[in-house]
Amino acid sequence: MHWVPEVNDILMAVIGLACRGGEELRVPRIYSALCELKGRDMLLSGLYFSITGEVCYSRQIEESLRSLIARGVLIRKGQGTLVVRVDTAEEIRAQLKKKLPSTVYRALKTASKRFYGKMFNTDRSRRLRDTGVAGRNEPLPAGGGRDDRPA
Repeated sequence: MHWVPEVNDILMAVIGLACRGGEELRVPRIYSALCELKGRDMLLSGLYFSITGEVCYSRQIEESLRSLIARGVLIRKGQGTLVVRVDTAEEIRAQLKKKLPSTVYRALKTASKRFYGKMFNTDRSRRLRDTGVAGRNEPLPAGGGRDDRPA
């Protein structure tokens, strides 16, 4: 079985794999995070954006978000804020793991980790600084990765 994803499928998979449920997603941040990732991730390369100054918008993403709200994956919390439903996020992860070939699932998981990092401003350097643990294939800097300076 060959999976031919549409924008709606990819967005649902990325959000479902990235979030555990209960996270508040600011809609403008969703646009900018996906816009930043578009150039790095092949799965997101088909997205189209309109960029005016600091504002990034995509009609494709807008329609997908509306569809995810209608399906109950996302809940509108307030003006410009969406919340991921806990039970839905778990269900999405289980369905994807069961249905997709492992290579596609891993690619979606990688895209979702990048998305989460952009949405919530997490990155490898902060994780490295805080824990002293490098990511896979990432060498530890001299001194073990921990910052020995007083806080």
